[in-house]
Amino acid sequence: MTTTRRRLLGSVGAGVGVATLGTTEGTAQESGDYWTVVALPDTQNYAEVQSSYATDQTRWIADNVDAENIVFASHEGDVVENGDVEAEWQYMDEAMSTLDGVVPYSTVTGNHDYATLWDRESSIAKYKERFGPSRYAGRDWFGGAGPTTGDENRDDLNSYQLFSAGGYDFLHLALEWEPPGSVDDPSTPLGWAQSVFDDHPDRATIVTTHSYLRDAPEQRAQDLQEANDIGNAGQAVWEELISPNDQVFMVLCGHWHEDDGEAHRVSTNDAGSEVYELLANYQFGIPNGGDGFMRRVEFRPGAGSDAPDRIRVRTFSPSTGGTMTDGDSEFGFDLDFDARFGSSPGPPPEPEGPSATFQQGTDGYEGAADTVIRAADPESSYDTAETLSVDGDDPEGSGSATQVLLRFDGIIGLDDTQIPPGSTVNEATLWLQSSDAGDGAAIHRLRTDWSSDATWVSVGGGIDADGADAVSEPVAETGAVETGETAIDVTASVQAWVDGARNRGWVFRPPGPDGWDIESVESATPPALIVSYEPGDAAVGDVDGDGDIDGDDVNRIQRWIAGEDVEIDRAAADVDGDGDVDISDAVAVDNFAGGDR
Repeated sequence: MTTTRRRLLGSVGAGVGVATLGTTEGTAQESGDYWTVVALPDTQNYAEVQSSYATDQTRWIADNVDAENIVFASHEGDVVENGDVEAEWQYMDEAMSTLDGVVPYSTVTGNHDYATLWDRESSIAKYKERFGPSRYAGRDWFGGAGPTTGDENRDDLNSYQLFSAGGYDFLHLALEWEPPGSVDDPSTPLGWAQSVFDDHPDRATIVTTHSYLRDAPEQRAQDLQEANDIGNAGQAVWEELISPNDQVFMVLCGHWHEDDGEAHRVSTNDAGSEVYELLANYQFGIPNGGDGFMRRVEFRPGAGSDAPDRIRVRTFSPSTGGTMTDGDSEFGFDLDFDARFGSSPGPPPEPEGPSATFQQGTDGYEGAADTVIRAADPESSYDTAETLSVDGDDPEGSGSATQVLLRFDGIIGLDDTQIPPGSTVNEATLWLQSSDAGDGAAIHRLRTDWSSDATWVSVGGGIDADGADAVSEPVAETGAVETGETAIDVTASVQAWVDGARNRGWVFRPPGPDGWDIESVESATPPALIVSYEPGDAAVGDVDGDGDIDGDDVNRIQRWIAGEDVEIDRAAADVDGDGDVDISDAVAVDNFAGGDR
């Protein structure tokens, strides 16, 4: 069985038929499984007068994360009106804090965010204090910030974020106002951005920067506005960074408002691919500094007319309940998500001959469990996390480890979808989707029980490969792992379980400080276990011959070992094949009967 991106989408979208503020009639019928990126235009006027509009926006996002399947929120710059006024930063800090722990998000600097308007050489300290990289420490979706050259007023104003949706892996680049430098110089913002692209070449990318596309005339900005002529205008950013990097499919921006503060265009990059450029800034064209209007960018599989899929853009205000439906406010682009974003791979095809594939949500299988346990957060459970990290240094510099626990229950049995006890396992492959490269893991078969809400404390301070917590010798060591598919040979583990050992899954232990991120059971691309086998000659474990392995079989073999006059199928009861039926066989049958607890 090969699981395709289309089949996996059912576990992604939560927006089916949900009526929410700003939804136009009939929208949900276009495509039930969709995901949303939110664009927040300039909030400077809201910050200056301390109005409720910015808090209304972030509260709407937090309240509708599930209903609209919001996967990312991007602020387009000019966070405040006066970059030297502490009260404005405090207001926006509180407004954006509503998103903390709810959804990945970013901000970028605008010209108003400096202590002196238009002057990049003036202080940006208040922005960095509130919205610098320290704000996102510990967030698994935060990739990093840069460049870092030792200039405290200029360092780390750009950042990147990683997220997944619809079976695709995305990169978001948050690029400062009129970013300086050249792509050939990694010590500059443009050069640092290029290095981020080079490190994540397979991720479809959205770029957000403050000043890029103008509304009148509707073209990229040609001239710098920065007081000291430091930086690159929108056209130069296109030529240097956007157009040469085919992974960039969308650019979001604010700032310009010569006409109505809205514009969009479809441009063709160096590779001949389409790039969607979107401007939104409502601070002057609409009362009260914008009335809280914001953008939803919806990714709707199967909703295209001229291509399979569609990106739909909608403009609305959670404060007033108003919508704008003119051609600059509501529009869309038809494209093929697989072709533009890179098809999300399914597991390898089933091998020839008898085989079984186990993947959460596929063909009715619901037996997978996983979690991450963190030494730095020892009492917290991460059982619903969509991304799991194996790391020897989390948070960075702490030396604290994170470990991943993974198990596939119910894989041994006599059902057509299971591996029969007594089989010979020809090959067992654990297939994972890696969302971030890293040092990989040493993978050990577990010997201790755990549940998906396990914590570092609940398993006794992490899992040791000491023969008690887990088997000392790893079943596999991955070495350094890149993003994309990762296939791991776990044949020895599965054979042990088929032979009657208790299936408690695996622990992934970090070999180094560069964390490796994998998609979890809760994600759109959950782990899969693919097993090919040769069935044994007898229905091993089915001691009473009724076609099931259950408590009756355990009871009967225990009574037989105790010397009672009870009939058993000796061939089925001799699980280990040593010619005797003894306590080790009883334990193995109990394991089978317990559904590999």
